[in-house]
Amino acid sequence: MKAHLTLAFALLLVCTGTGAILAQTPDMLPPSRETVCDDETGAAFGLCNAYCEAMDCELANDSNPGTEPHASATACSKVRTKFQNITGRDVPCELTCPCTSIPEFNATLANAQACVDFLGIVVVSPSPNAFPFPPFFLEYAGSDPVRCGYVNFEANIFNTIPVTPEQAEVCIQLTRDAAANNNVTCQTF
Repeated sequence: MKAHLTLAFALLLVCTGTGAILAQTPDMLPPSRETVCDDETGAAFGLCNAYCEAMDCELANDSNPGTEPHASATACSKVRTKFQNITGRDVPCELTCPCTSIPEFNATLANAQACVDFLGIVVVSPSPNAFPFPPFFLEYAGSDPVRCGYVNFEANIFNTIPVTPEQAEVCIQLTRDAAANNNVTCQTF
């Protein structure tokens, strides 16, 4: 009788949709709705999908005690290492913008009042007019080497650091998101 009640309760949960909620991944997005690995192919896609989407290994580094990966640290480390050995780079969901270590970067993003997106160069300014060159943050996505940083031409400050093309893309997206959060539309040329 107890087994029949347990089975009936489980079926009730599934039929009401509660079972689907309980089955979600820690980041609350099922792998079928995540896109971070869409640019990968072959074994790299499988490993990326396992690390970033199915196991949610990146949640171990998100500083939120309420979210935990769906796998052990050992399993995550093995999958990450295999991905790195195959591709020569880190898994996409672990890429960060190193420019957040520049204090002016964070202040500029928080106070963004203008944004210009020109051929892979994104400029965000705390001034309503991004030109003529007030203090601003910029990324060079198409140059070699790729750099990002805080530049103030008037004060002759050029605090830039080299980044990988993948990190530059993360920085660019972070910059665009900051502009959008401040209700600023990036002007494209």
